[in-house]
Amino acid sequence: MAQSSRYFRIDDDVLLEFIYHDQSNPNAYEIEVDDNGSEVMFLDTDRGNPFAQRHLISELGGDVVNFDVTDDGAYIAVEGFAARTLLLQNGKTYKFNLSALAVPTDFDIEGTLGIKSYDAVAGVLTFVPNTDGQTSYTYPNRVGGKITVDRRANPLFSNPDEDTGNDVNQTLGRFHAVQHLDDKTKYALIGYDSTGVYDKYNYINNSTDWQGSNSGDLVANQAANTLAINYIKYDTIRLHLRSGYSFSARGYEGFLFEVTADRTSGVKNYLTQLVYLNQSNYEYANPKPFILGETLYSKFIEVKVPTLVQQNQEFLDRFYGDGTQFSSDVSQTSNYGINFKLIDTLSAEAGYDYIYTGEENKFTVSREDEFQDFTVVVEDADDGDYFKIYGEKDNSASNFEGYILNRIQTSQDDITVFFDIEVFEQVGVSNIKTATAGFTQYEDFDTPVVYRPVIQNANTAVNFSIDVTMRIYNQTDNTQIVKRASLTVPQAAKYGKTLQKVTISSANKLSEIYNVLPNTVPNRVIQDVLTNALPRSTKQVIALVERHNVVTASAPVQAVPSLSDPNTIEIEDVEEVSYVSNGQTVITIPPFTTYIKFKFAKKRGDDLEYVPLNNVENIVLTVGRGDKALKFNHYQHKDIEMIDGEVLFKIDEGNAKIINGRNNGRFYISLDNGNEETMLTTGRYKVG
Repeated sequence: MAQSSRYFRIDDDVLLEFIYHDQSNPNAYEIEVDDNGSEVMFLDTDRGNPFAQRHLISELGGDVVNFDVTDDGAYIAVEGFAARTLLLQNGKTYKFNLSALAVPTDFDIEGTLGIKSYDAVAGVLTFVPNTDGQTSYTYPNRVGGKITVDRRANPLFSNPDEDTGNDVNQTLGRFHAVQHLDDKTKYALIGYDSTGVYDKYNYINNSTDWQGSNSGDLVANQAANTLAINYIKYDTIRLHLRSGYSFSARGYEGFLFEVTADRTSGVKNYLTQLVYLNQSNYEYANPKPFILGETLYSKFIEVKVPTLVQQNQEFLDRFYGDGTQFSSDVSQTSNYGINFKLIDTLSAEAGYDYIYTGEENKFTVSREDEFQDFTVVVEDADDGDYFKIYGEKDNSASNFEGYILNRIQTSQDDITVFFDIEVFEQVGVSNIKTATAGFTQYEDFDTPVVYRPVIQNANTAVNFSIDVTMRIYNQTDNTQIVKRASLTVPQAAKYGKTLQKVTISSANKLSEIYNVLPNTVPNRVIQDVLTNALPRSTKQVIALVERHNVVTASAPVQAVPSLSDPNTIEIEDVEEVSYVSNGQTVITIPPFTTYIKFKFAKKRGDDLEYVPLNNVENIVLTVGRGDKALKFNHYQHKDIEMIDGEVLFKIDEGNAKIINGRNNGRFYISLDNGNEETMLTTGRYKVG
């Protein structure tokens, strides 16, 4: 399976995204246990007892960031990014691994904004900035990059992937919590200091109520773990925050976020016990804000938790056991226990800082992706110069549609499939995003999305890639399944702004070939017989050229059982219709299944001439514009006289609710001949 996500709405302001690692390539999700913030320590709730409940904490306030530096030919790349601008924090330690460079000592950080030292054995340059300002990093005959040193750095750019986000950092306001005695709503804060004398009121060192590990135990445990554990494999959790969120405005002090794993003894170990207070600032600004369920999410908090699948045995034996080989008692059926608690009160009692929690949301996330048999496919079409994008279940598009339709029919879920497309062009060693697009499927889930990109740098791009994110969104319970796929195409010129031309050396002359019978008497007799025997038919096809004189009438109708046959549905008008000019029609869409009939005519002086629609292949009602537009094909029924300009549309309850969740807008009615749509009329719709 590829990397995939599941989303859960856990609070009015918080959307949880659980990102499963790619279990077909687990090594890509290993993080070495070293001094870059990924060192781990175990906080025992019963000191010296490894089989009692334990807390996992990454290095307390780890201030080391590791960067890998490589030579990409024309550029020096840091963490795979060429000409990268590094936003570094004053006072933090940055280690640049230069072992991949031909001459590591030629790499330099110019200026005097910090202290530099080089370890020739490890090939590592250590830089500790101590002065705010700007400088550059250089390497002979290569393009380097810029460095900005400030009081605060942007973690999205200055911290590599090794940062787990599970440490205690007083600067950012990231704290850990441990339950106080047996009170399930009272927690002592680790790392938080309201007194100015934290050493005196360090809960785990000095409180007589705490019987677990102290700071000295944590330091010793951290050193032992670094020696014994080579790496840990992680899954990722993101807590997406609603744009404009404010826990303070809601009367809360913040939240406590817990993730647990079960042991065979019944004890639960805490993979994280993260505290976010109103004064905390360790959330990231999302470079790709998104809307889900009419809510915009623009920031997120990220924390990595050790995976329960394909984990390193060294870690299992130490965190879930006593450190001896195969002593781990982690349950092989354990899932991730999630508990999100809002903080009612933050208080200091006898010098120690506590939080009191109130409302909570407790649920379970599967240890493995339950939808690992779902995939999204992006492939080069074999019948043209374009790409097909579609979802699969068990490698079958029909199974994908069958699953969704079955869910809709059996569970009454309203399911929509979104495809988000991004195009990246590789120019030199840089990948530039040049296009985005979005498609929505409400039906025909086995029909591929047809997409053809326009490459902006077709003459210079080495290749381009199409990155697709498929979101299966359940509107009923506000959850979604996310799958991703990518396709790299080496033929950038083929998809440029101008199509390639074929040069023909000679004049382009069309040869006309006729099959002609010799002009003899017998052949003339045969020709007359064949001509007279051919059937003749005439089919009238509507062509609304004079769209300006088309008038429209609309009216709600109701579907009722026939009096003579209750199994037969009849269409009855609810109110009289009146014609208005193009653009003046107004319809009302309530939040339940609705039938709307339109009638079209042309004005001939004071008379109306019905527009026959019986030969039109399809008529489409489009509600809304752009990515949020909903399309409905016309509804065939015996009571609708299409030859007299009548057409009926049905808006099902699920889509009617979607429309009612929006503002009033415009609708369009168009004729679809299979190749293109021609607008017939437009008007306004009102919700309610």
